[in-house]
Amino acid sequence: MALPHLYISFGIMKKKLRLLVAGFIVFYYIVHIAYGLPDLVHGPSQLKLLPHSQEPLLFSIFDVASASLFVIGPYLILYRYYARGRWLLSVLLILAAIGIAFIINYRISKDFADAYYTRMRIFFNSNFFFFCVYILYGITFFFIRFAWYKEVQQKELLLQNRQSELSFLRSQINPHFLFNSLSNIYTLVYEGSAQALPAIAGFSELLRYMLYDNKEKVPLDKEIEYMRKYIALQKLRFEHAIVADLHVNGNTANVQIPPLLLVPFIENAFKHGDFSINGQGLTALVRCADDKMYFYCFNTKGKGEKDSGGGIGLPNIKRRLQLLYPGKHKLEILDNKDSFTVNMELQYA
Repeated sequence: MALPHLYISFGIMKKKLRLLVAGFIVFYYIVHIAYGLPDLVHGPSQLKLLPHSQEPLLFSIFDVASASLFVIGPYLILYRYYARGRWLLSVLLILAAIGIAFIINYRISKDFADAYYTRMRIFFNSNFFFFCVYILYGITFFFIRFAWYKEVQQKELLLQNRQSELSFLRSQINPHFLFNSLSNIYTLVYEGSAQALPAIAGFSELLRYMLYDNKEKVPLDKEIEYMRKYIALQKLRFEHAIVADLHVNGNTANVQIPPLLLVPFIENAFKHGDFSINGQGLTALVRCADDKMYFYCFNTKGKGEKDSGGGIGLPNIKRRLQLLYPGKHKLEILDNKDSFTVNMELQYA
């Protein structure tokens, strides 16, 4: 089942023939210089890097060009058939390409060298080492390129999966807030409360943030403003004054965080907190210092019944933090019998 995916990914990999040929030219001279080092020590070398006449120069050009056939042929065959899993065909085609390259090299050598050297057996024995090295270079170049490309593809796939999961988590949050806010407004309208119209106006502001701020990160100040509006909307539910304090300390101007990261804690506090006349309500704090953001949220628990299905906000936030801030965050949640406390530390720089 892995082969079709491998082929689809591999099909868009660029051939990079210019890089292959340029690298081979350098490789060609390195191999021949290394092979001729004993001659340089004990006598004249047969390799002429800078031929002084036209015929040796032409032979050098044709030799490099014909030698490159041992590289280009196997590389293109692997590029075309490797990912399809057609191994036998690939081997047969590579052998055929090597045979053709050998014949072309033999004909060029025969046109430039003496008759004794161009006997096929002598030619084969004299160049066997070089031909093998050329073929190995082409095959190695392909697999290095392919391994590098697969690594890039894997990283891109992981990034796409991460973005997809974040989008899914974000889509979970929005309906969650939407449902709870609409329920609160419905109650106000049903009871004929004078706060119904202000609640609808405040709710429209919340929707604007949810619908149009869909970036991966938003300014912390915008998230704080959203929390203030959410608190103001929730206060409209009550006929008496409630405790719902949000304090901000430090410089928050240049801090960026994922949208709707802090609000679910405020929403959770209003959902389960004690906002009776004598209740302690909600206390929240956002503080920025030393390239870190600290968030604190505390509420006492009310006597109301919890939803039987449970909420999705807190598990959602934990997963988003794992994806966006791996190893750069701390989240401590203390869920006691009478209170609920959140301590978050986020390294945003």
